Order: sequence, then C-alpha cells, then structure tokens
Amino acid sequence: MSDKKEKQPIILSVISRGTPEFPRFSISDQYLRYWTGETWTEAKQEKDALVYSTSNEALTDMHKLLMTQYEGLPVYRFKAPIYIELFAENPVPLRDFKFWLFHATKLLIDSPRLGNGPIAGSLGTCRIEYGEMETIDDAR
Repeated sequence: MSDKKEKQPIILSVISRGTPEFPRFSISDQYLRYWTGETWTEAKQEKDALVYSTSNEALTDMHKLLMTQYEGLPVYRFKAPIYIELFAENPVPLRDFKFWLFHATKLLIDSPRLGNGPIAGSLGTCRIEYGEMETIDDAR
C-alpha cells in the first residue's frame, strides 16, 4: 500500500456575472473560491475575483490554471470532426462565418458534474480549430 496521498483535482467553472447589457465572468473552484489573477480568494469572496469582459478570456485563463495541475503527464490526442451547417438565402464568406462562429460558439466540458476527465487523475480538454475550417459542400 502506498503512503502517497492522491492530490484532489481542482474543478473549475466560469461564473456569469454582470448584467445582460454588460456581461462579465469570473473563475471559481469547487470550494467557491474565486481566482484573483494571482491566487484564490477565501470561500465566497466574489468581490475580490478577477472579472473578465468575455467568457473566452475567462475560459483561456481557466485552461491555463488546469494545465498547471496536469503538466508533465503524457498526452493522448484524438480528433472528432464537428460538422456545421449554415442555412441562408445567400452565400456567406467563409471568413465572416468563422468570425461569427468563434464569437458565438462555446465548446465546454461539464467538469462540476462529470469531473475533469474520464478516470481519476485525468484531464480532458477540447478545442475547435476554426483556422482549419473549410467548405465541404456547396448549397443544395
């Protein structure tokens, strides 16, 4: 039997705050502590949280925070295509569609409900590479 204690994984969430007109976001962990940009607050000290103007900014920092806990582990990579359909009267330039998708879509993992990965001590991440997006069918 090992005396080595398993480190508890950190479960992070992006918390929506602000108003519909001025949405803002913060990062919280499973202990209701908030990220200040340098450290974690005491529990429920939301007023000291770093506030992000977009969810993408918060998600980028959340990813960085998670990666510090899992750095050094082997990485297994997978590819799962996502097919996107656009219904429109007229063609839309691919560049415009990519821009809209980048700002309108979110690809999230429900870590608070399902954990950081499929097995203990693992972290699953995902991203959409809009730079590799291409048209595969013309309108039918």
